Amino acid sequence: MQRIGLIIVPGIIAIALFVGINSFESLSNETGTPITSSSLDFNAYSEGINTILYDADGNINYTLQAERQVHYNDDSTEFEKPFIRLFQDGESRWNIVANSGRISADETTPDGALDRIELVGDVQVYSLDDFGNRTLMSTEFLTLNPESEILETDQPVSVVTSALQQSSTGMIANLKSDEITFLRDIRGRHAQATN
Repeated sequence: MQRIGLIIVPGIIAIALFVGINSFESLSNETGTPITSSSLDFNAYSEGINTILYDADGNINYTLQAERQVHYNDDSTEFEKPFIRLFQDGESRWNIVANSGRISADETTPDGALDRIELVGDVQVYSLDDFGNRTLMSTEFLTLNPESEILETDQPVSVVTSALQQSSTGMIANLKSDEITFLRDIRGRHAQATN
């Protein structure tokens, strides 16, 4: 009987070692498979981007900077801490900052121009005029068409200048023509300029 025990115990140990080693090899083969771009949700990642876009005449139209950019397989792009500068007549006129931004895949025109950027979280649009007067627009969500320089939001927004404080829910602003249309729940205060 002791002979059978001496044969069975080492046999069980050998089988257990064989199964354990075989399982370990199959696990290491599974984790060693290369990751392809089709198995990821994104296909490009960048840090510290700085993009300059030009108009048809070769002048700077706008710049886009961001701390991080992720381009996804569905052709959408997300930005962290975007900073956009809109140029008019060769000079930076309007600056836009936000916590994050997004360009959807369907937001380009047939000629490849960018049609719309969505900006989210502490969005601020500011400008200084030729006399040093500052204009500041603030909201939590804003869409920007960088080609036409039109801003739109359906969220609460405030506009502050040295002589005006205006708030509303919803706004459409044409930055090229300096026209702002407030949509509803409009409140404002105008201060007399002091000499």
